[in-house]
Amino acid sequence: MTQRIDQGQRRGDEGAVLVWVACFLMAALWCVALAVDIGKVMAAKTELQAAADAAALAGASAIDPDTGEIVQDSARVRAAAVAFKNEAYEGVTTPIVIDPTADVEFPTPNRVRVTVRREDATGNPVILHFAQTVGIPNLDVRARATAEAQQLTDICEGLAPFAPTQPPDGIPFSTDCDSTYLLKIGAQENEQGNFQLLDYPDCNEDGYSPGGGANAVHYYTVNGYDCCIGIGDEIATQPGNEVGPVRDALRDRWDADTDRVSDCYQTYTGNGSRVFNTPIIETFDVNGKKMVRILGFAAFFLRERPQGSMSQQGVAGQFIKMVAPGNDGDDPPVDTGIYGVHLVE
Repeated sequence: MTQRIDQGQRRGDEGAVLVWVACFLMAALWCVALAVDIGKVMAAKTELQAAADAAALAGASAIDPDTGEIVQDSARVRAAAVAFKNEAYEGVTTPIVIDPTADVEFPTPNRVRVTVRREDATGNPVILHFAQTVGIPNLDVRARATAEAQQLTDICEGLAPFAPTQPPDGIPFSTDCDSTYLLKIGAQENEQGNFQLLDYPDCNEDGYSPGGGANAVHYYTVNGYDCCIGIGDEIATQPGNEVGPVRDALRDRWDADTDRVSDCYQTYTGNGSRVFNTPIIETFDVNGKKMVRILGFAAFFLRERPQGSMSQQGVAGQFIKMVAPGNDGDDPPVDTGIYGVHLVE
């Protein structure tokens, strides 16, 4: 009799354990499933933030360098186009579509704020699967980014080795079509003059092997110097005229452009090969290697293909304003003419 009671109790205990194990497994499975849903939401948030960042930077690149203000219509188009090139999860991964009017804002004349969404109100919330068992079919996710365009204190890509001197009294270079500047000084009947070249220090950010001279002049004229040079930095000048490397490099730039006709930047429609950035210095001494201080930067448009030997010819071009990779400081200089864009929020 006692033995039968003990066996019954054991069977009852075993049944209770099975119930508890089943409950535990169900809870664990639900937690794992919930983690999958949370992972989807986090992935969507990351993808949306990347898209917002890229779209905001694209919008800020619509800065008008002449006014220092963003052209809003162009900014909306650029932001929407770049956002669409990104994808984010909703039920599946799909391209991101923003409303250029509602989702692109301008907190200040030189800032763009972009909002990207996966929301029920726009018909594309993040679809959940396992959370639907507790009545949560989807979640709204959004991301926002703000980018700013500001004049640069440092240029970090594409600097040519030329160094035009600052105009008298610090007056900015004219950017009008009828303004032509020659990148050469001291050229006379019996003197070749000097192209006002700089001898950049070795840079580990570009493809040029260490070493200066004619090869460096040619390489940096064609490809640009890709380490940061800032206002106030001191750089050595490049002695000698270096006619051959300068002529050949500028011809390479000209020939690589898709517009080899326009002689004014305002009518230019090319791929940018005829445009390069240069530091601006205070004075240039053609006698030997000297240290010069960077006062600012300028963008230069090559007006014509170099002809002849260039022994006494200068590099004819037009100064322009543009957007370039670089850094802005806490107190950017007035009217460097070159803008950069960066995220601020």
